[in-house]
Formats: sequence, C-alpha cells, structure tokens
Amino acid sequence: MMMSPKQLLTTILIVFSTLSFIKLLLLTHSASSSPARPGRSAWDAAGSGNGTAATDGLNAKEFALLRSVVAARAPCGLLVFGLSPQLLALAAVNSGQGAATAFVTDSAEDADSARRVLAGRGSAAVHRASYPDPAGEAWALLRRARASPVCGRPTGTVRKSGCRLALTSLPREVLDARWDVVVVDGPSGAGPGEPGRMGAIYTAAALARAAAGGAVDVAVHDMNRTVERWYAREYLCEDNLVAAKGRLWHFRVAAGGPPDAFCSSARVQIL
Repeated sequence: MMMSPKQLLTTILIVFSTLSFIKLLLLTHSASSSPARPGRSAWDAAGSGNGTAATDGLNAKEFALLRSVVAARAPCGLLVFGLSPQLLALAAVNSGQGAATAFVTDSAEDADSARRVLAGRGSAAVHRASYPDPAGEAWALLRRARASPVCGRPTGTVRKSGCRLALTSLPREVLDARWDVVVVDGPSGAGPGEPGRMGAIYTAAALARAAAGGAVDVAVHDMNRTVERWYAREYLCEDNLVAAKGRLWHFRVAAGGPPDAFCSSARVQIL
C-alpha cells in the first residue's frame, strides 16, 4: 500500500526530528564530559623529554618550537605555568649544571603525579597556585589595571607588587628567582568560568621585565583565544614577538623601554 504525499511528508519529518534529537543528545553529552586526565603511563613517559602531541595540548610543531626555545637556553632557569605530561618533559630538556625548573599548577592531582615522576631530581620543583579570577573577568581586570599606576611596569620585586594581576601568593623561590624561559600554558582558561591566564601572563611579563642579566624568552600557548591575545599584546608586546607556530607565540623580552609601561607601542584597542 502506497502512502499519500501527505503521509510521506509526515514520515520524513518524524525521521528527521528523531535524528536531530539523537544528535542533540550526543552533543550535550560531549560538551558535558570532562576530558580524561592523563594516566600513570603518560606521566612516566614524560621523564624522557620526548613530549607527544595531545588533543588539548600543544601539537607536534608547537611542542617542537617550545622544546627548541628551552634547549637553546639550557641549562637555565625555566618557569612553567601549567602542568601536564607534555610540559613535564621540558624538565628533561633543561638539564645540566645550574639548571632549575619550576612548574606552577592549580591541580593537586597533577602536582602529585609530577612530583612522583620528578622524585630524585633536585633541579625541578612543583608548586601549587590559586587563580582567583575566571577568564570571563579578563576585560574588567584589564580595564582596572590600565587605570592603576601599580600595574605599570614593576620597579622592584614582583612579590611586593600591589597589582591585582600579580600572582604574589606564589612562593619566594618562584617570585625572587631569575628565570631565563617562562612558559604560560595554564591554568585552563577554557571557558568564562574557568581560571583565566590573566595573572600568569602579567606575572610572566613582570618577572621578565624585572630580570637582570639579559633577555627572557616567554612562550604563551592558546594564542587563538581572546584572553591570551589581549594580555600577551598588552604586557609582552608585539614588538617582542620573535616566532610563532600555530597557537604558540614566542616573545623575547629585554631590559629597557618606558619606565612606567610594559610596551612602547600603543595599547591594544578592545571594542
């Protein structure tokens, strides 16, 4: 028995409605599912220094650039905001007499996993941090920082900064040390409610500007995101950009420049 055109149209609409509903359920489940945390084997493999590409981390070309920046300065002082098996591999790259590596993370689980892998390596340390400001507050914080003289270029130790963006709760061994390479790939900053990287980028820039004894290499990941672009351009300065690969930008910050600002060029215009 053949269906009438009206019955056929009704059947098609029901089929498409059912398929759309199933697709919506799948998308909702995907969006609400947290990405799997690295397993023990991933952390153990990080000790070799051969970081592999991760779906939510640096891709192969980005990691190759970051690895080359660290290797060119090693043995050096390496500070990393963020922690993953991929980033932990940088500790093995920065080896040799005088090398010092520090990781800063807001994850107790990742900190414990990394400390287990680094046990016995006196040149590498893991520090816990609290990032009070969500990424959704980035513009409001930047606007207030621009209006506050204490958020201008630091003239002394970052530890004594009165700027809201400075991560002054970090331990003295982080804020008072001289770092040759600073990497910003944490905290997450993946959504408006997630901890943002505003403080990490500002602190990286402040540490670089306050450092004596040569330029500091600063690498910022996820530069495809608005917050990272705003703050990197505001405090690390496009004039200091020396290389980029995908979402990873490499800045070289040297002494000099205006005494009351981070950048000589005009501020980023945010509409």
